[in-house]
Amino acid sequence: MLVLTAACGCRSGRPGRLHARIVLQPHDTVEFTTDASVQHCSGRRGFTIEGVAGGNGVLVWLRASDSATAGEYPVLTRGDTIAPRGVAAAVRFLVQNTDRGAILDSGVVVVSASGGLLEAQVHGSGLDARAGQRVVLEASFRGLPLVVADTVTCRVQL
Repeated sequence: MLVLTAACGCRSGRPGRLHARIVLQPHDTVEFTTDASVQHCSGRRGFTIEGVAGGNGVLVWLRASDSATAGEYPVLTRGDTIAPRGVAAAVRFLVQNTDRGAILDSGVVVVSASGGLLEAQVHGSGLDARAGQRVVLEASFRGLPLVVADTVTCRVQL
């Protein structure tokens, strides 16, 4: 079962925004827009970027140095604890009041930072084990403030 937790790190100022489009192969689509936040990982292990609206949400762990750098980050497999740069990402969504989700196993996240704000474009897919079908995620995080006082653990749990 996929667990997606939100701990908004947007205490100071206005939160960023997430727009997500989830395509369930072959024909269903779920879309939502919500507030989003970014938090530093403790131990200089990157950032988490997240947005949750009711039962729908996207969580991205951007594994990078202590400061976000622009560029492309490949989606890493769930058990990859060695790659120094990449992302682990998950999506959770409701279809007819049934919770579903997937951990992305392929794709890329394109990151840019300017004026103290972070933006990330997520393009990836993963298997929704509950339904036995592929899920394609297109998500856009915009206007995420990089000045965050709180940190989160960002530990890998297999």
